[in-house]
Amino acid sequence: MNDAAEYLAYVASLILANTQVEDWEIVREEAQGAIGLFRYRLTLQSGDMLEMFERFAVRHYQVNVTKYSFHWQKPDGQLVMRWDNAAHHPEISTYPHHRHDNNESNVLPGPAVSASDILALIG
Repeated sequence: MNDAAEYLAYVASLILANTQVEDWEIVREEAQGAIGLFRYRLTLQSGDMLEMFERFAVRHYQVNVTKYSFHWQKPDGQLVMRWDNAAHHPEISTYPHHRHDNNESNVLPGPAVSASDILALIG
C-alpha cells in the first residue's frame, strides 16, 4: 500500500467481492496522506449487521492498524461477536486485543485482527 486512500480502496474491494455482503454503507471515511480511518456498516445475506471500524497508518508500504472494532450482531440486536483493541480488559492475556463472544460480559483473548481477517471469516 502506498497511502491511506489506496488501503481504503482495497478494503472496499474486499467488501464488494464478499458474497455474504448484501449491502454496505460508508458511515465515515478519511484519508490524509498516510493516515486514515473508516467506519462501514454492512448488511449480510443472513440479515446480520457487521459494523467495521479501523484507524490506521501506512508506513513503508505496510498498513499498521492502531485502533479497531468489528461488531457483528443478529437482526434482533443479539451480539454474535465483537473484536476490538480498546484498553479496558487488562486481565486478558492478549491485552489489549480481545473479543466478546455472544454477550458483552463474555470477554475472551484474541489476536489482533483487521478488516481483511473479518471479511474472510464471514465470507
